[in-house]
Amino acid sequence: MTAANFEEIMNKVETGPWNWLIFLLCSLWGVFGSMQALATAFLSPATDHWCSQPYLANWTREQIWNFSLPRTTVGGVPHHSQCKMYVRNYSQLAGVPWEERLLYFPDEGTEGEVLPTQSCASWEYDTNTFHSTLITEWDLVCGRESLRSLIQSIFMLGFSFGAPLGGYFADRFGRKRLMSGALWVFILVSVVGSFSPYYQLFLVCRFLMAFSGTIVYQTSYILAVEACTMKQRGVVGILFSVPFALGYMMLPGVAYYIREWRQLHLVISLPVIILIANTIILPESPRWLLQNGKWTEAERELQKAARWNSSKTFDSAWLLAIITEMKAEAEDKEDSGQGKDEDTPAAGTSSSFCRDVCTRMMVFVRTPMLRRISLIMYFNWISCSMIYYGLSLNSANFSIDPFLYMFLGGLMELPSYTLIIPFVSRYGRKVPLVSFFVLCGLAILVILLVPDERQSWWFLTLVLLGKFCITSAYQVIYLYCSELYPTCLRTRGLGVTSMMGRIGAIISPFINDILGQVPGRATYHWAIPSTIFGFLSVMAGILTCLLPETNHQPLPDTVEDVEKWRLPDPRGTYAPKKVVVEGADGDQLEDSYLNASSTTSV
Repeated sequence: MTAANFEEIMNKVETGPWNWLIFLLCSLWGVFGSMQALATAFLSPATDHWCSQPYLANWTREQIWNFSLPRTTVGGVPHHSQCKMYVRNYSQLAGVPWEERLLYFPDEGTEGEVLPTQSCASWEYDTNTFHSTLITEWDLVCGRESLRSLIQSIFMLGFSFGAPLGGYFADRFGRKRLMSGALWVFILVSVVGSFSPYYQLFLVCRFLMAFSGTIVYQTSYILAVEACTMKQRGVVGILFSVPFALGYMMLPGVAYYIREWRQLHLVISLPVIILIANTIILPESPRWLLQNGKWTEAERELQKAARWNSSKTFDSAWLLAIITEMKAEAEDKEDSGQGKDEDTPAAGTSSSFCRDVCTRMMVFVRTPMLRRISLIMYFNWISCSMIYYGLSLNSANFSIDPFLYMFLGGLMELPSYTLIIPFVSRYGRKVPLVSFFVLCGLAILVILLVPDERQSWWFLTLVLLGKFCITSAYQVIYLYCSELYPTCLRTRGLGVTSMMGRIGAIISPFINDILGQVPGRATYHWAIPSTIFGFLSVMAGILTCLLPETNHQPLPDTVEDVEKWRLPDPRGTYAPKKVVVEGADGDQLEDSYLNASSTTSV
């Protein structure tokens, strides 16, 4: 099957209720997925804490601090110690009023007195904002702060595993079947995680939630894109993320009224049950059915689509003739040995599953143009994901009100999705992506020139501008990446690049917590994360200039289609070049494509 054949079929089917129903049902996952991806902002927020003094329960908080805790500084501001307390026999003061403490400790308050200190055995927490959190549940403070960052990182690690494996199995077994199985897994482990009595079990549940959740999102996205025509791809690809922004803005509202972490986790997880309807209503991707030789099922689904859309240009006899022609062409290629994917091991081999997976992954760097696309996309996704989550979950640096900061961040997502549609439609994918990366980097770097008043509106405005640009880049790169890879590798390619992007999301919490300036921790400087994010964003924009444009081009179906894409040479002209590509089965595939120089570059 060629890309032109399928585009011709979809143009005959036209656009109508069938396409938009698939889009709406598939995009619903974004509401729940965004809540889970950003939930740690309210499940494990930075919380003030101090050594517990059960014998002084009848004293006020300030009295306990003054009597039992040494003074220190947090971010240059005087503050009570959060991990140390004075060595005293506090049991003598059980039930004793504050005014009578000098009867038991007559030297208390003597000028020049230096008391020994010791580490806390247990802690009390400020519950004015959050009644219970993951931090208060498992005491993730005073030498255990990295376990707090690990909660978000392990979630992103689940994304990184789910993306490539999900792509592999979706290409192999279909979009709908895999999406249905992953949805049931997500529902089960999310409920278990809400009642987990152990930190380790909670981490496992969060990993599996991310693993299954990214498969649901990825397969839903591909199904929506493959069910539309070339003209609608840009709009569908961008609007698909609007529910993500809605969930982003809803999360702080839900968290504002539910301050207990277990209840919050359960409330944002259980509504996913309504998506079970998708496993019944949604069809399989007709493009995938045709690509995998399921001719009867593809014909039946396309006939249904034409009826739903009330297509006036559709002809059932014509569709049958086209599918019969595709089938004959596929059989001829199979008989001549040309129908085998370049990444498929030779038949009859006894390769292990791991070797098979590795072989299939190597296809992305085997041919020149596909290698260029893959390596640049890997870097861009790492940078984009790191910056996006670095800004989204950093309310401790940028705002004293986590609910307002999260809502404003979600509000910036909506124009990021909607306002870029005309730019993507008119100027393509590459120019907007380059622009958003560069503007994001400049906005974040300009922050360094603003006086160190992180609660000022200037500071917050620049942060939100950077957030707007990186969110816009995130939407364009998802669409751009799905169009750069051929149909036989699209889900898998998007999965691998998404997996690489999660590397940035995995280390982003540690960059903010360790190199930044988080309350209650010995850190370096708040500007270090911003500097890293800014330079990575600019570099990503520069590298994107080396990629081809996909706007108004048919989706490539094979690696051969990708290698035919043109890139200008240094003189600004196009010069064809003969290359010989050795496939996985040892065959030599000769093709003519255009490259920037006589030697292959990234």
